[in-house]
Amino acid sequence: MVAYAPMRQRVVVTGIGCISPFGVGHRALVDALAAGRSGIRPITAFDTSSCRSHSAATLADFDPASFISPLKLRRVDRVGRVALACARLLLDDSSPVVGAGGSDEIGVALGTLTAGMDSTIEYLQGLTKYGPAGAPALLFSNTVSNAPASLCAIEHGLRGPNVTFNQREASSLAAIAYASGLIRDGRVKAMLSGGADRLEETFFKVQERFGPFARDETSRPFDLHRGGFVLGEAGVLLLFEAADAAAARGARVYGELLGVGMTASRSELNGWPLEPSGTARAMQIALDDAGVPSTDVAAVFAAANGSTRLDAIEAVAIRTVFGSCVVPVLSLKGAIGESGAAGAVGLAAGLLMLANGVLPPTVGFQTADPDCAVNVSSDLRSVRGRTFVVNAIASGGTNYSLVARAGADDLAA
Repeated sequence: MVAYAPMRQRVVVTGIGCISPFGVGHRALVDALAAGRSGIRPITAFDTSSCRSHSAATLADFDPASFISPLKLRRVDRVGRVALACARLLLDDSSPVVGAGGSDEIGVALGTLTAGMDSTIEYLQGLTKYGPAGAPALLFSNTVSNAPASLCAIEHGLRGPNVTFNQREASSLAAIAYASGLIRDGRVKAMLSGGADRLEETFFKVQERFGPFARDETSRPFDLHRGGFVLGEAGVLLLFEAADAAAARGARVYGELLGVGMTASRSELNGWPLEPSGTARAMQIALDDAGVPSTDVAAVFAAANGSTRLDAIEAVAIRTVFGSCVVPVLSLKGAIGESGAAGAVGLAAGLLMLANGVLPPTVGFQTADPDCAVNVSSDLRSVRGRTFVVNAIASGGTNYSLVARAGADDLAA
C-alpha cells in the first residue's frame, strides 16, 4: 500500500497585533519606521546609575489596564500583559475567527527572551530574604516562560497546540516557523504566533557585563562606526491561517508566508556566529522552500543590530546568497532595538510596508563600511516587488530566515 502525503497548505497572515516603542497598534509602528524615528530612550523602569548604558527602545503609551481587567492584571507579569494585549489587538484586527466557545483548531506559539524573569527574580528574592513565607505564591505561575502563551490561550479559548520558544534573539521567528509548519501540514486551522519581550533589571545589568551594548547608546546597523547593540521591548503577534480557511470566511489578507529556513553556526559562548555559512544556508533553505529565486526578492530585513562581527558576517552571507543581484537591505534594530520579538516586528513591517511599495530607512546608518558591502540606506526607499526575506540570528549561533510576500492579489493562483 502506498501512503500519500496530504497537499501542503498555503499559510496567510490575516491579523496583526502590535505594541512597540512607538505606541499601540501597527499603524503607529509603520508611521514611525517610515519617518526614520528611533524608539531608543532613557530607561525609567529601574535605576541605571551603576551602569555604563542607560537607554533602550522601551514601550511607549502602553496601559495594560486598557486590555486586562484589574482582577486579572495583578496576576500577570509584564511580558504576559504585552502578550495578552497583542492577542486582543490581533483578534480585533482579524475579523471574527474565534467563536464564543473558543476553538480546538487554533493554537499559540510565542517566542520570548525575557518571559518569566520578572516573577522569577521577585520570587527568589522573597525566598532568600524571608524564607518560604516570603515567597509570593501569586507569582509562582508566572516564573515559567510559557505563562504568557498559556494566558493568551486561556483568555480566548484557544485549545490548539500551545508552545513557547526561547531561542534568544531568534525566538519569535522560531515560534513562527513552528506555527507555519503546523498549518502547512494541516494539523491546525490557524495559529497566533510572534514574540513579546520586556526589559528586566537584573537581565539588563548582567547582559551589560558581557559588554555587547553600544557605548554611545545608538544602534548603527552596518555602519562603519557601529560598536554594539541596544536592547528593546516589543510585542507582535500575527494570525497565521490556512489560505482556504481564510478564503472561506472572507478574511482580509496581509500576505503569505512562503518559506522557512533554520540552521546553526559555530559561535563562542554568548557570542555571534564566527562565520557566515550558517546564515547563508538558512536564507537559501528558505528560498528553496518557498520556490523563489533570489532575483525575485525585493528586500532583506536583516538581523544586523550594530554589533561589529554580526553585521559583517550577515553582510557576507547576503552577498553569498544574492550574488551580483543588488538586493535592498535594511535593519530595524536602530529603531526598535534588539529583542526576541524583533524578527516578528520585521515580518509585520515587511507585510505592511511592501504592500505600499516602500522600505523603511535603516536608522543609525550613516557611513558605509567596506566590510558590510550591502545595499543599505538611511532613506525611505521605493521598492518594486513584494517578496522579502526576514533574518534572525541569535547569540549562540541559531539562524532563522523566512520568505514572505506582502499583499493578497496572487493568492488565487
